[in-house]
Amino acid sequence: MKHMKTVLILEHTEEVFDKLTCDVCGAESKWDENWADGDEKKAMTKILLEEEESLPRGGQSTQTQFHICPSCFKNHLAKWFASHRKTEPTVTHSVW
Repeated sequence: MKHMKTVLILEHTEEVFDKLTCDVCGAESKWDENWADGDEKKAMTKILLEEEESLPRGGQSTQTQFHICPSCFKNHLAKWFASHRKTEPTVTHSVW
């Protein structure tokens, strides 16, 4: 869950990012949407449904998200798919 907070900026208030918590276990990310615990590491997860409609006069989009930490992704979501749908994730590796 993405938590926002209201802050005072030059005599007006504005909603800014506060923290990100896992919708399953409540764990907090340390770096915005990066769940990793080190400066040189990156661990980002997102379950996202994005729906768009584009018309000649304009358009609109709606995003529905669940925020889930890597531990819950591996230990709950991936295991649920494997046991209920008999499916495995697509895994891609990169080296640089």
